[in-house]
Amino acid sequence: MTVLRGLGLLLVFLLELAVLAIGARWGWALDAPTAVRLLAAIAVPLLLAGLWGVLGSPRAPVPLRPPAKRAFQASWFVLGGAMLVLLGQPWLGLALVLVWVAVTILLRRAP
Repeated sequence: MTVLRGLGLLLVFLLELAVLAIGARWGWALDAPTAVRLLAAIAVPLLLAGLWGVLGSPRAPVPLRPPAKRAFQASWFVLGGAMLVLLGQPWLGLALVLVWVAVTILLRRAP
């Protein structure tokens, strides 16, 4: 593995973790009583992490074919971007998706 590929994989991993944090922030920002907001801030990232563990991770117990896996991963980052838009941060949402797209393209072309 080249250094560039390793850095790209690290960046994708950090972006995946960022989506979990965005999910927590989105849950906390709901217009609901504090108890519901706290529950959502905990439950949303847990649900996302569970979905990633089952479908998106390299060692997922439910193996998806490459096109389905790419679609799942794309929807993961689009969801993260959409949550940022709902939080009033459309440029950050766009940046999240565009950085993921750029790194993914670079990783597919890297040796």
